[in-house]
Amino acid sequence: MIKKIMKQNFNYHTHTYRCGHASGTDEEYVLAAIKAGYKTLGFSDHCPYRNYPITHIHMNWEMFDEYVESINNLKEKYKDVIDIKIGLESEYFKECLDEKYELREKLDYMILGQHYHELDGSGSYFRENSDDEIRDYTKAICEGMETGLYSYLCHPDVIVTRQTEFNDALSESAHMIGKKAAETNTPLEINVRGVKRGLQLFPENRYRYYYPNKDYWDILVQYPIKVIVGIDAHSPEELLDMEMLETGLNEMTGYDLEYIKEPFIL
Repeated sequence: MIKKIMKQNFNYHTHTYRCGHASGTDEEYVLAAIKAGYKTLGFSDHCPYRNYPITHIHMNWEMFDEYVESINNLKEKYKDVIDIKIGLESEYFKECLDEKYELREKLDYMILGQHYHELDGSGSYFRENSDDEIRDYTKAICEGMETGLYSYLCHPDVIVTRQTEFNDALSESAHMIGKKAAETNTPLEINVRGVKRGLQLFPENRYRYYYPNKDYWDILVQYPIKVIVGIDAHSPEELLDMEMLETGLNEMTGYDLEYIKEPFIL
């Protein structure tokens, strides 16, 4: 199964320098995708928020029009070589839904990635989270999937990144997200970039990657979900990193998953 998946011919999870924590020019990503043999490259930089400019997390609102223009120019320039799509990776915040729909009108797609609890960037989920924070994360994800705004859910297991114990709150979270993904036909992403920092030693004397997280996926796969592979590229070189891709996918060995294997319109 893995050998078939290794012929990855698309990636919809690609960032740009505008988010403040990625590198490379837009065209360098395109050239790397062509070299990797992709049929489709989707740009999905971190969504701007009109009243909350946070330069190290997402692009500023004023950057959005230039972002659209740049990617659309590359679409035209490379239209005979590769299909380029423009999107955003965005959190779900109920109070900003009107903004999201406004942005969506200029995009091909939008993907859901819940990184923090508050609009100002506080309450990052990339840390040890309390049970209440895990529940807040899960509630936001499930409400986001219900909107129909998002084409798929990025790294659903990001909430487990630095958890030292897989407890009842995390188990409940995985069940709720798996069930909602099945109900809304929202694909879940296997995000291979979670292996980039290597194996980490956790307090139970167990080595694991930040994600994919097997404990979380053991529950997600109990539901009739579809999955999509995401590189989550923050540099052009990561589109060519076959070791990262293979390592991430090998973490999913043993699961009978319905992979999205061809580019799809989101």
